[in-house]
Amino acid sequence: MKPSTRFDPISDLQARLRVNWPAIQKAQRKTLQTKNKIETLLKGLSSTDASTTVFGSLARNEWTSKSDVDWTMLVDGQADPQHHAVAREISRRLKKAGFADPGMTGIFGNMTFSHDLVQKIGGREDTNENTTRRVLLLQESVALGKAEARQRVLGLILSRYLNEDYGFKYGRLPVKVPRFLLNDIVRYWRTVTVDFVEKQRGQEGQGWALRNAKLRMSRKLIFATGMLRCFSCELLSPPEARRELIKHQSTAAMEQHLRGFMEMTALQVLALFLTELKINPKTARTLFSAYNSFLALLDNQAKREHLKNLHPDKIGSDPVYADVRTFTRNFQDALTALFFGDNKQLRDLTIFFGVF
Repeated sequence: MKPSTRFDPISDLQARLRVNWPAIQKAQRKTLQTKNKIETLLKGLSSTDASTTVFGSLARNEWTSKSDVDWTMLVDGQADPQHHAVAREISRRLKKAGFADPGMTGIFGNMTFSHDLVQKIGGREDTNENTTRRVLLLQESVALGKAEARQRVLGLILSRYLNEDYGFKYGRLPVKVPRFLLNDIVRYWRTVTVDFVEKQRGQEGQGWALRNAKLRMSRKLIFATGMLRCFSCELLSPPEARRELIKHQSTAAMEQHLRGFMEMTALQVLALFLTELKINPKTARTLFSAYNSFLALLDNQAKREHLKNLHPDKIGSDPVYADVRTFTRNFQDALTALFFGDNKQLRDLTIFFGVF
């Protein structure tokens, strides 16, 4: 199965299930409007060796009120003092237009160099920041303006993951899943969950409820669809990609296959798998209905602020957090059904590659 940009898997799934997810549709419309606005705003600041790349809700097509613009200037070329000036100008223009700054972690809102992303996969030099930038570049990034630098870096990273995975490239195991890539995605997810508690300690509970909702929904979605992207090599890759890999130990066609999945949003990947694997309609409805509720909450400024200011010792009796608890549990239950219940192939892959 080769992903196509000519149709939207989410719209296709809606039609098949005869349902409507208005918050998801609204977020998609707002994302397109916001991307167009920012592209116009930053016109002339990207080049063939530096792509203005955005992440987060803007890249996932999930833009809601109060969303941040998580951006970096991805540099893939010779060092140039002018790059710093361009990055500062990007920041200045976004602030002047009223866009919120990226988070306080320092991961976004600056320059990122391709060397670190491509060469430092694993080992002591692969910091949390570098891992985050690399995994999110693969799973939720879009270039605004000239995209050549992002495209090159994306291809180089995927080439490393597949060509240095000797089990994937040369192994006799008939099942083909890129474990090097999958393990990095799993590592990133575990890092996010551990860092969540570290932030909880550092911020003394401030913003805990809102961050908890995001962890259990959008962050978990990235992890789940990261696994699905890897499993797509076994379940949805074209026959020629498997032939090249098995007979000639060439990963070129499989890299191309994965690039197609990396250009899709997380919700599109999820919708495509739900359709292609003929997953139980109840599971599909529950997953997207829960996510629709999540985006509706994020777009409700009053509820969002309420959660942002809600102290953890108040969540037991809070009605807004009770709603969060409901849709996050529904989302989790449906993910469990997807990965462990509705499809034997997916269950076997999850146990073999995702657990051990």
